[in-house]
Amino acid sequence: MRRLAMSLLATTLLGGFAAHAADMPVKGPVYKAPPLLMYNWTGFYLGINGGGGWGHTDWTYVVGGNTANHNTSGGLIGGTIGYNYQMQNWVFGIEADWDWARINGSTACPNPAFSCESKINSIGTLRGRVGTTLGATGNVLLYATGGWAWDHLTIQTVHPTVGTNGTSTTANGWTLGAGVEYGFLPHWSAKLEYLYAGFGTNRYTVDTALQVDARERVNLLRAGINYRF
Repeated sequence: MRRLAMSLLATTLLGGFAAHAADMPVKGPVYKAPPLLMYNWTGFYLGINGGGGWGHTDWTYVVGGNTANHNTSGGLIGGTIGYNYQMQNWVFGIEADWDWARINGSTACPNPAFSCESKINSIGTLRGRVGTTLGATGNVLLYATGGWAWDHLTIQTVHPTVGTNGTSTTANGWTLGAGVEYGFLPHWSAKLEYLYAGFGTNRYTVDTALQVDARERVNLLRAGINYRF
């Protein structure tokens, strides 16, 4: 009887302990947030850009020294090609672009019967870029840029009856600027940049025989979208 009683007591205690253990909460696995994937700026890219420009044309007649200086403004649109290389938070690159442009201006010539006009027909740059990344994933790039610039500039006079007389040339110069670029998808980014470009003085022929020394300076504000390979 004693052995039977002890067996019943042990069975009852073990059953109660098992029931209590079954009611205890079970600890779940500890959740760990996945590591952030850092944005990668390295690679070749192609893009489109567009925006506006405003500037100033210095216009001086070779004979007599009379001037017809004037402001210019207009729009532009074109394409971009470049390459970036990223080292930690620093991004180094080279970029080239070419834009069709209509950045024009005019004023009355020294002979007020004529209008003195300048037209930037196209503009291009070849620039280095250096920047630093921002944001939790580094998908924001602040950069400075500078290098070679060129434009195709027409200098001409216009008369309502005589017509239009002038010449065009490709003027070389330099450019400096800065911008911000935002990577919104792994291979896609959008940018906004400002460039200042200055071009050397070149000689043009107007009014059939008169010669003009002209120098163009222009500010460019452009937005663009790039696809990186």
